[in-house]
This record gives sequence, C-alpha cells and structure tokens, in this order.
Amino acid sequence: MKFEEKNWTIPIIYLAVGIVWIGLSDELLFFLATKFDLKSESLNKLSQWKGFLYVGLTTFLLYYLIKRKTKSIELVKNDFSRLFNNNPNPMLIFEISSQKILLANKAASMQYGYSSEEMKHLTVDELRPNSEKPKLQAFLKNVKDEFQDCGEWLHQDKFGNYFYVNIFSHSTLYKGKQCRIVNAININEKLMAEIERENFEKALDKAASVSITGINGHIQEVNSEFCRVSGYTSSELIGKPIEILESGYHEPKFWNEMWAKINAGEIWRADINNKTKSAKDYWVDVVISPIKNHQGEVYKFMSISYDITEKKKLEITQQKLLDDFTEYAFQTSHELRGPLTSMMGLTVLFKKYDDPTYLVEKLKSTADKMDLVIRKMNDSLSRTALSLIQEKRDNQSSG
Repeated sequence: MKFEEKNWTIPIIYLAVGIVWIGLSDELLFFLATKFDLKSESLNKLSQWKGFLYVGLTTFLLYYLIKRKTKSIELVKNDFSRLFNNNPNPMLIFEISSQKILLANKAASMQYGYSSEEMKHLTVDELRPNSEKPKLQAFLKNVKDEFQDCGEWLHQDKFGNYFYVNIFSHSTLYKGKQCRIVNAININEKLMAEIERENFEKALDKAASVSITGINGHIQEVNSEFCRVSGYTSSELIGKPIEILESGYHEPKFWNEMWAKINAGEIWRADINNKTKSAKDYWVDVVISPIKNHQGEVYKFMSISYDITEKKKLEITQQKLLDDFTEYAFQTSHELRGPLTSMMGLTVLFKKYDDPTYLVEKLKSTADKMDLVIRKMNDSLSRTALSLIQEKRDNQSSG
C-alpha cells in the first residue's frame, strides 16, 4: 500500500533523519577519536565536515521530498483538469460575486457554441435570454445550499438558439475565490417530447376514452372522456374490476376470447355494449393493447375506445329495415300470389255458373285473405320506418 503523504509528512521525515544523524554521527566521532587518538583540532574539523555533510544530505532529502510532493500535487491537478474537461456533461465554474465564468469544459463549449477562451470572458448571465436574467439574479441572491438542484432553465447559445437545461450546482473554491461549479444538462429533446406527449394526451383525452387496467382486470387509470361516457367519476372507477361496465349483452364466450388474446400479448378490437352508472346502454369501438415490462411479460392493458352509440343505433335500425323489407318481399312473392291465383280462377267460373252467390262468397273470402296479407305487409314495412319518420319529425321540431 502506497504511503499517503499528509501535510506533516516532510517535517516528520526531516526530524527523524536529523535525530538519527545527530545520534549516529556523534557516536562515530567518539569512536574515531578513541580509536585513532585524534587531537582536538582534528576532531573539530571532522565535526565541521559532519555539519557540511548533514546540510548537503538534508538539502538533497528536502529536494527529493518536495519534488515528490509537488509531483503528487501536479498529478491531482492534472486529474481534476482531465476529469473536468473530458466530462461528457457541460460544466463550468463561476465566481459568485462577479458571476464571471472562470472555467468551462469542452462539453460546455460545444453546447453554447463558444470556445473555452471565449467562455472565460462571459458571465453566467450572458448564457440566458433577457426573460431569464431577473430570475437568475433573484436566485443567486438566495442560494445558500452547498449542493442544489436548481431545476429547469431556459438558456441560449452563441447564435441565439434557445434550449432548456437542468442545472445542478455546488459551492466550491477556485483560485481562492468563492465559486459555484455548475452542471448544465441539456433536456431540450426530453422536454419537447414531454410537451408533445402532453399535447397528444390532451387531444386524445377529448377524442377517445382511455383506461389502464392491471393484469387482474382492475382499473388503474382513466381519462376524463372515459368518465364522461360511463357516467362514473375516476375515484368510483379506479380499483374496481372492468366488469363494472358490463351490460350483459355479450356472451361469456365473447369475453373469454378477449382475455385469451390480450393475455397472449395480442391486440384485440371489437364493438362492445356497456352500461353507464345510470344503467343506460352505450356502444364503444374499443382497441385493447397489452403493455409489456422489460422482460417481455404482459403486466397491464391499455384500452382506447370511441363512443359509437349513435352509429350502432343506426346500424341496428338499418338491419331492422332490411329484415322488414325481406319479409315484405317474401309476402309479396309468396303469400299474396295465392289469393290472386284464386281470384283469377274464380273469374273463369263466372262463365260456368248461372247463380253468382257461390262465386261472390268465394270472392269475398279471397278478398279477406288478400286484405290480411296486405295488412301484414304494411305492418312489416311501417313498424320501423314509421318510428324513424316520427324520430326525424321530433328532431326537426326540437331543433
């Protein structure tokens, strides 16, 4: 493990070397003086040379330690410079009092369109449009936290293009000045996408009923159009099973096929007859789309439906008219032909019988049959058509 140098490392090393030198060098002098019977003059000279040697050794030691410490500081400085400049997020440091930008990294230069040197001649105020400048000044007067999520701000680049950024800042010291280091992340695309999504949701909210249900069929979300059409409030629907809207019109097989398909991850579409909170039937054209999680598993469903009640009423009425005309055509071609054939045969008999009483009775019976058939034809033709005519008249009178 590398020895971590603190502020007291060099003094401690210097002190330790000094103590060891003094202790050992004095012992060495005493040993030499005893062994070689040195005179005082020689001993003094050796003592002087010992001092010179000590100064030389300690000078070299101090040079080595200071050089190593300086190199360590340079490495830290270079690491900071490299990490700051190469950070993919736009970053800058500005002085709080003057608001002058002291340092900006490459990503900031690219984002704002200025060179690094040009950035150093700007203030943070100049990175914003005029509409944002009062807001910035008010914010800087009240900022106190070391770290702060400053939220979304509107900025502008060198060419006057506006874009939104999310600002994170932290108080710091740089070149002895009170500063803040700022991280300005461009969120323009994200914000524009959110605005487009909100506009889409608003448009969809007015045009279609939207609901989200869980895998268990319980309602999780509904929009305002869904509430309007169904007659329920959102609080009355959320948490309830989707079956709350069932009218009983469809067979169980219909619903079983639906659940089987959407649980398999397939989109399902059909016309559904539902009932409102007031038990009034209504029709919707619904598309149910399964929503999958990151593992590809279906975990909820989104339905988008359109109110087609009036269209469905028209379809049902048209079908009734078609059925009535079919019956009318059948009666015309079959039931009416019988009495007509009989009547035509009776006209031949007039030539054979002198007494017409019998023939009159036959004609009357045949006429009654024809009248009955005609009444049935009129009934089949008018039971739907008359109701449509009356409905049209009512609408015209109310309009």
